[in-house]
Amino acid sequence: EIGKVHKNFIIHHKDQTYSLKNITVDSTYIHGNLNIIDNIRGIKYNDFNPSDRYRSHEKSILNEVHFYVNNNAEDLFQESTSIPLSDLREIRIIEKNTGKTVASYVLTGIGIVASLYVLLIIIVLLTKSSCPYVYVDDGEGFIFEGETFGGAIGQNMQRDDYMPLPSIQANDGIYRLRISNELKERQYTDIAELMLVSHTEGQSVLLDKSGNPQLIEELQSSTNASELGGTSLQSSLEKRDSIVYQFNNISTPKNGVVLNFQKPANATDGKLVLNAKNTLWFDYAFGEMLKKFGSSFDIAMNRHAALPTDERTEKILEQEFPLSVFVMKNGTWQMVEYINTVGPLANRDFVIPIDLTGIKGEEVKIKLETGFMFWEVDYVGMDFSNAVASEVTILQPSTAFGTASNNWTDELSKVDGQYMAQENIGDITEIIYNIPPAHQQECQSAFLHTSGYYELIRDFEGLPQISDLKKFKVPGYFSEYSKQGYLKTITTDEDYFAVAPSN
Repeated sequence: EIGKVHKNFIIHHKDQTYSLKNITVDSTYIHGNLNIIDNIRGIKYNDFNPSDRYRSHEKSILNEVHFYVNNNAEDLFQESTSIPLSDLREIRIIEKNTGKTVASYVLTGIGIVASLYVLLIIIVLLTKSSCPYVYVDDGEGFIFEGETFGGAIGQNMQRDDYMPLPSIQANDGIYRLRISNELKERQYTDIAELMLVSHTEGQSVLLDKSGNPQLIEELQSSTNASELGGTSLQSSLEKRDSIVYQFNNISTPKNGVVLNFQKPANATDGKLVLNAKNTLWFDYAFGEMLKKFGSSFDIAMNRHAALPTDERTEKILEQEFPLSVFVMKNGTWQMVEYINTVGPLANRDFVIPIDLTGIKGEEVKIKLETGFMFWEVDYVGMDFSNAVASEVTILQPSTAFGTASNNWTDELSKVDGQYMAQENIGDITEIIYNIPPAHQQECQSAFLHTSGYYELIRDFEGLPQISDLKKFKVPGYFSEYSKQGYLKTITTDEDYFAVAPSN
């Protein structure tokens, strides 16, 4: 199907850049018609910078996929060409709304089968009907920042979310952002306030799951990191470089990573910092599972929406959807926190406070665990400083005007069950926050605090696949479903998830 995706595919080899048209892919090669590009607008993406985005005069670079070929590969022929998948060293995808590189897959040494998987993921990303819906003004226009309260499907799963806004910039004493519904969903937001945390130059700050600021002064990399199967992940997780771990060991019953950190002698608390997101594969597999409800989808969603919140949360944990964090104490793993899903299109920084009391010796052991290919982690570090945030300023919306001139200012100012209702694809609300003059020159980090939920809209047909759906009642089954589907998809031409309807 790759040839049916109307995007700009660009090949980089040595000092030359080509466009690739009429693309087909088999188990060994990517084929197409190759033409030299003399003046490519997207050439700046050779020097990868996650903050890169297009300028107003560069809109022609939108929807690009960049393939980087190993320098030692054979020279490419113009016109009809075949490039071995094993010669690809990296693939980068530029997101259409922002011009940012939203996915970067380093392929060196992962083999042909994994390369095929990456090509599959490119298709999922480029044909995906859902889009991210939080944008911030960075001083030059609105750019995508992330998704909010991911996984809060139904009012009984409403939750708070504290999203870092590293790209937002003040403009004439105000902050601006947009919340938009670009999904097949009905979205309900109860509050959208900004939290500004003051700190000194050289410090950084993140909000934990409860909205408490955690100042970061000196992050330490792990002294050792390995997956549960024993393979070292130290080089993958010690820096932010888009070389990620995807919890994809097919030979272990659980998928996780264990990290060792050197603990200062007098440290009683630590702050674990992660850069992570959900995988596109998880998003795809979850969507395929929903299809099994057929025409009974709405009935099933209403039944889930009527369950007690604790029961639904327990089921989510049983299926290993969150990224769970454990610390080793007295020879046993103790759960510290779990991180809710955040979607597959934007990495996010997380901080998890770790109580170190009772840990003897000079080492802290941390374990991250989730289902098969549910998450990908780019970086893990720990801070042992005692720095405390000096001041937190909360800004309620000054104005919040949405599609059809709806004024949502009051609805977004406090948690009171009065929601901004974005029930149609394309609904957008622009929110303005006035910055107090005393704070305009301070060093601050901004976060968007939201609370809300959403409802999925699907138009499936056919009878529910009851026998298949019953399997998902078994704790951990979704992880096995994901693993088997992945293995079948990349090794055969069959669609593992396509199961004949049953009664």
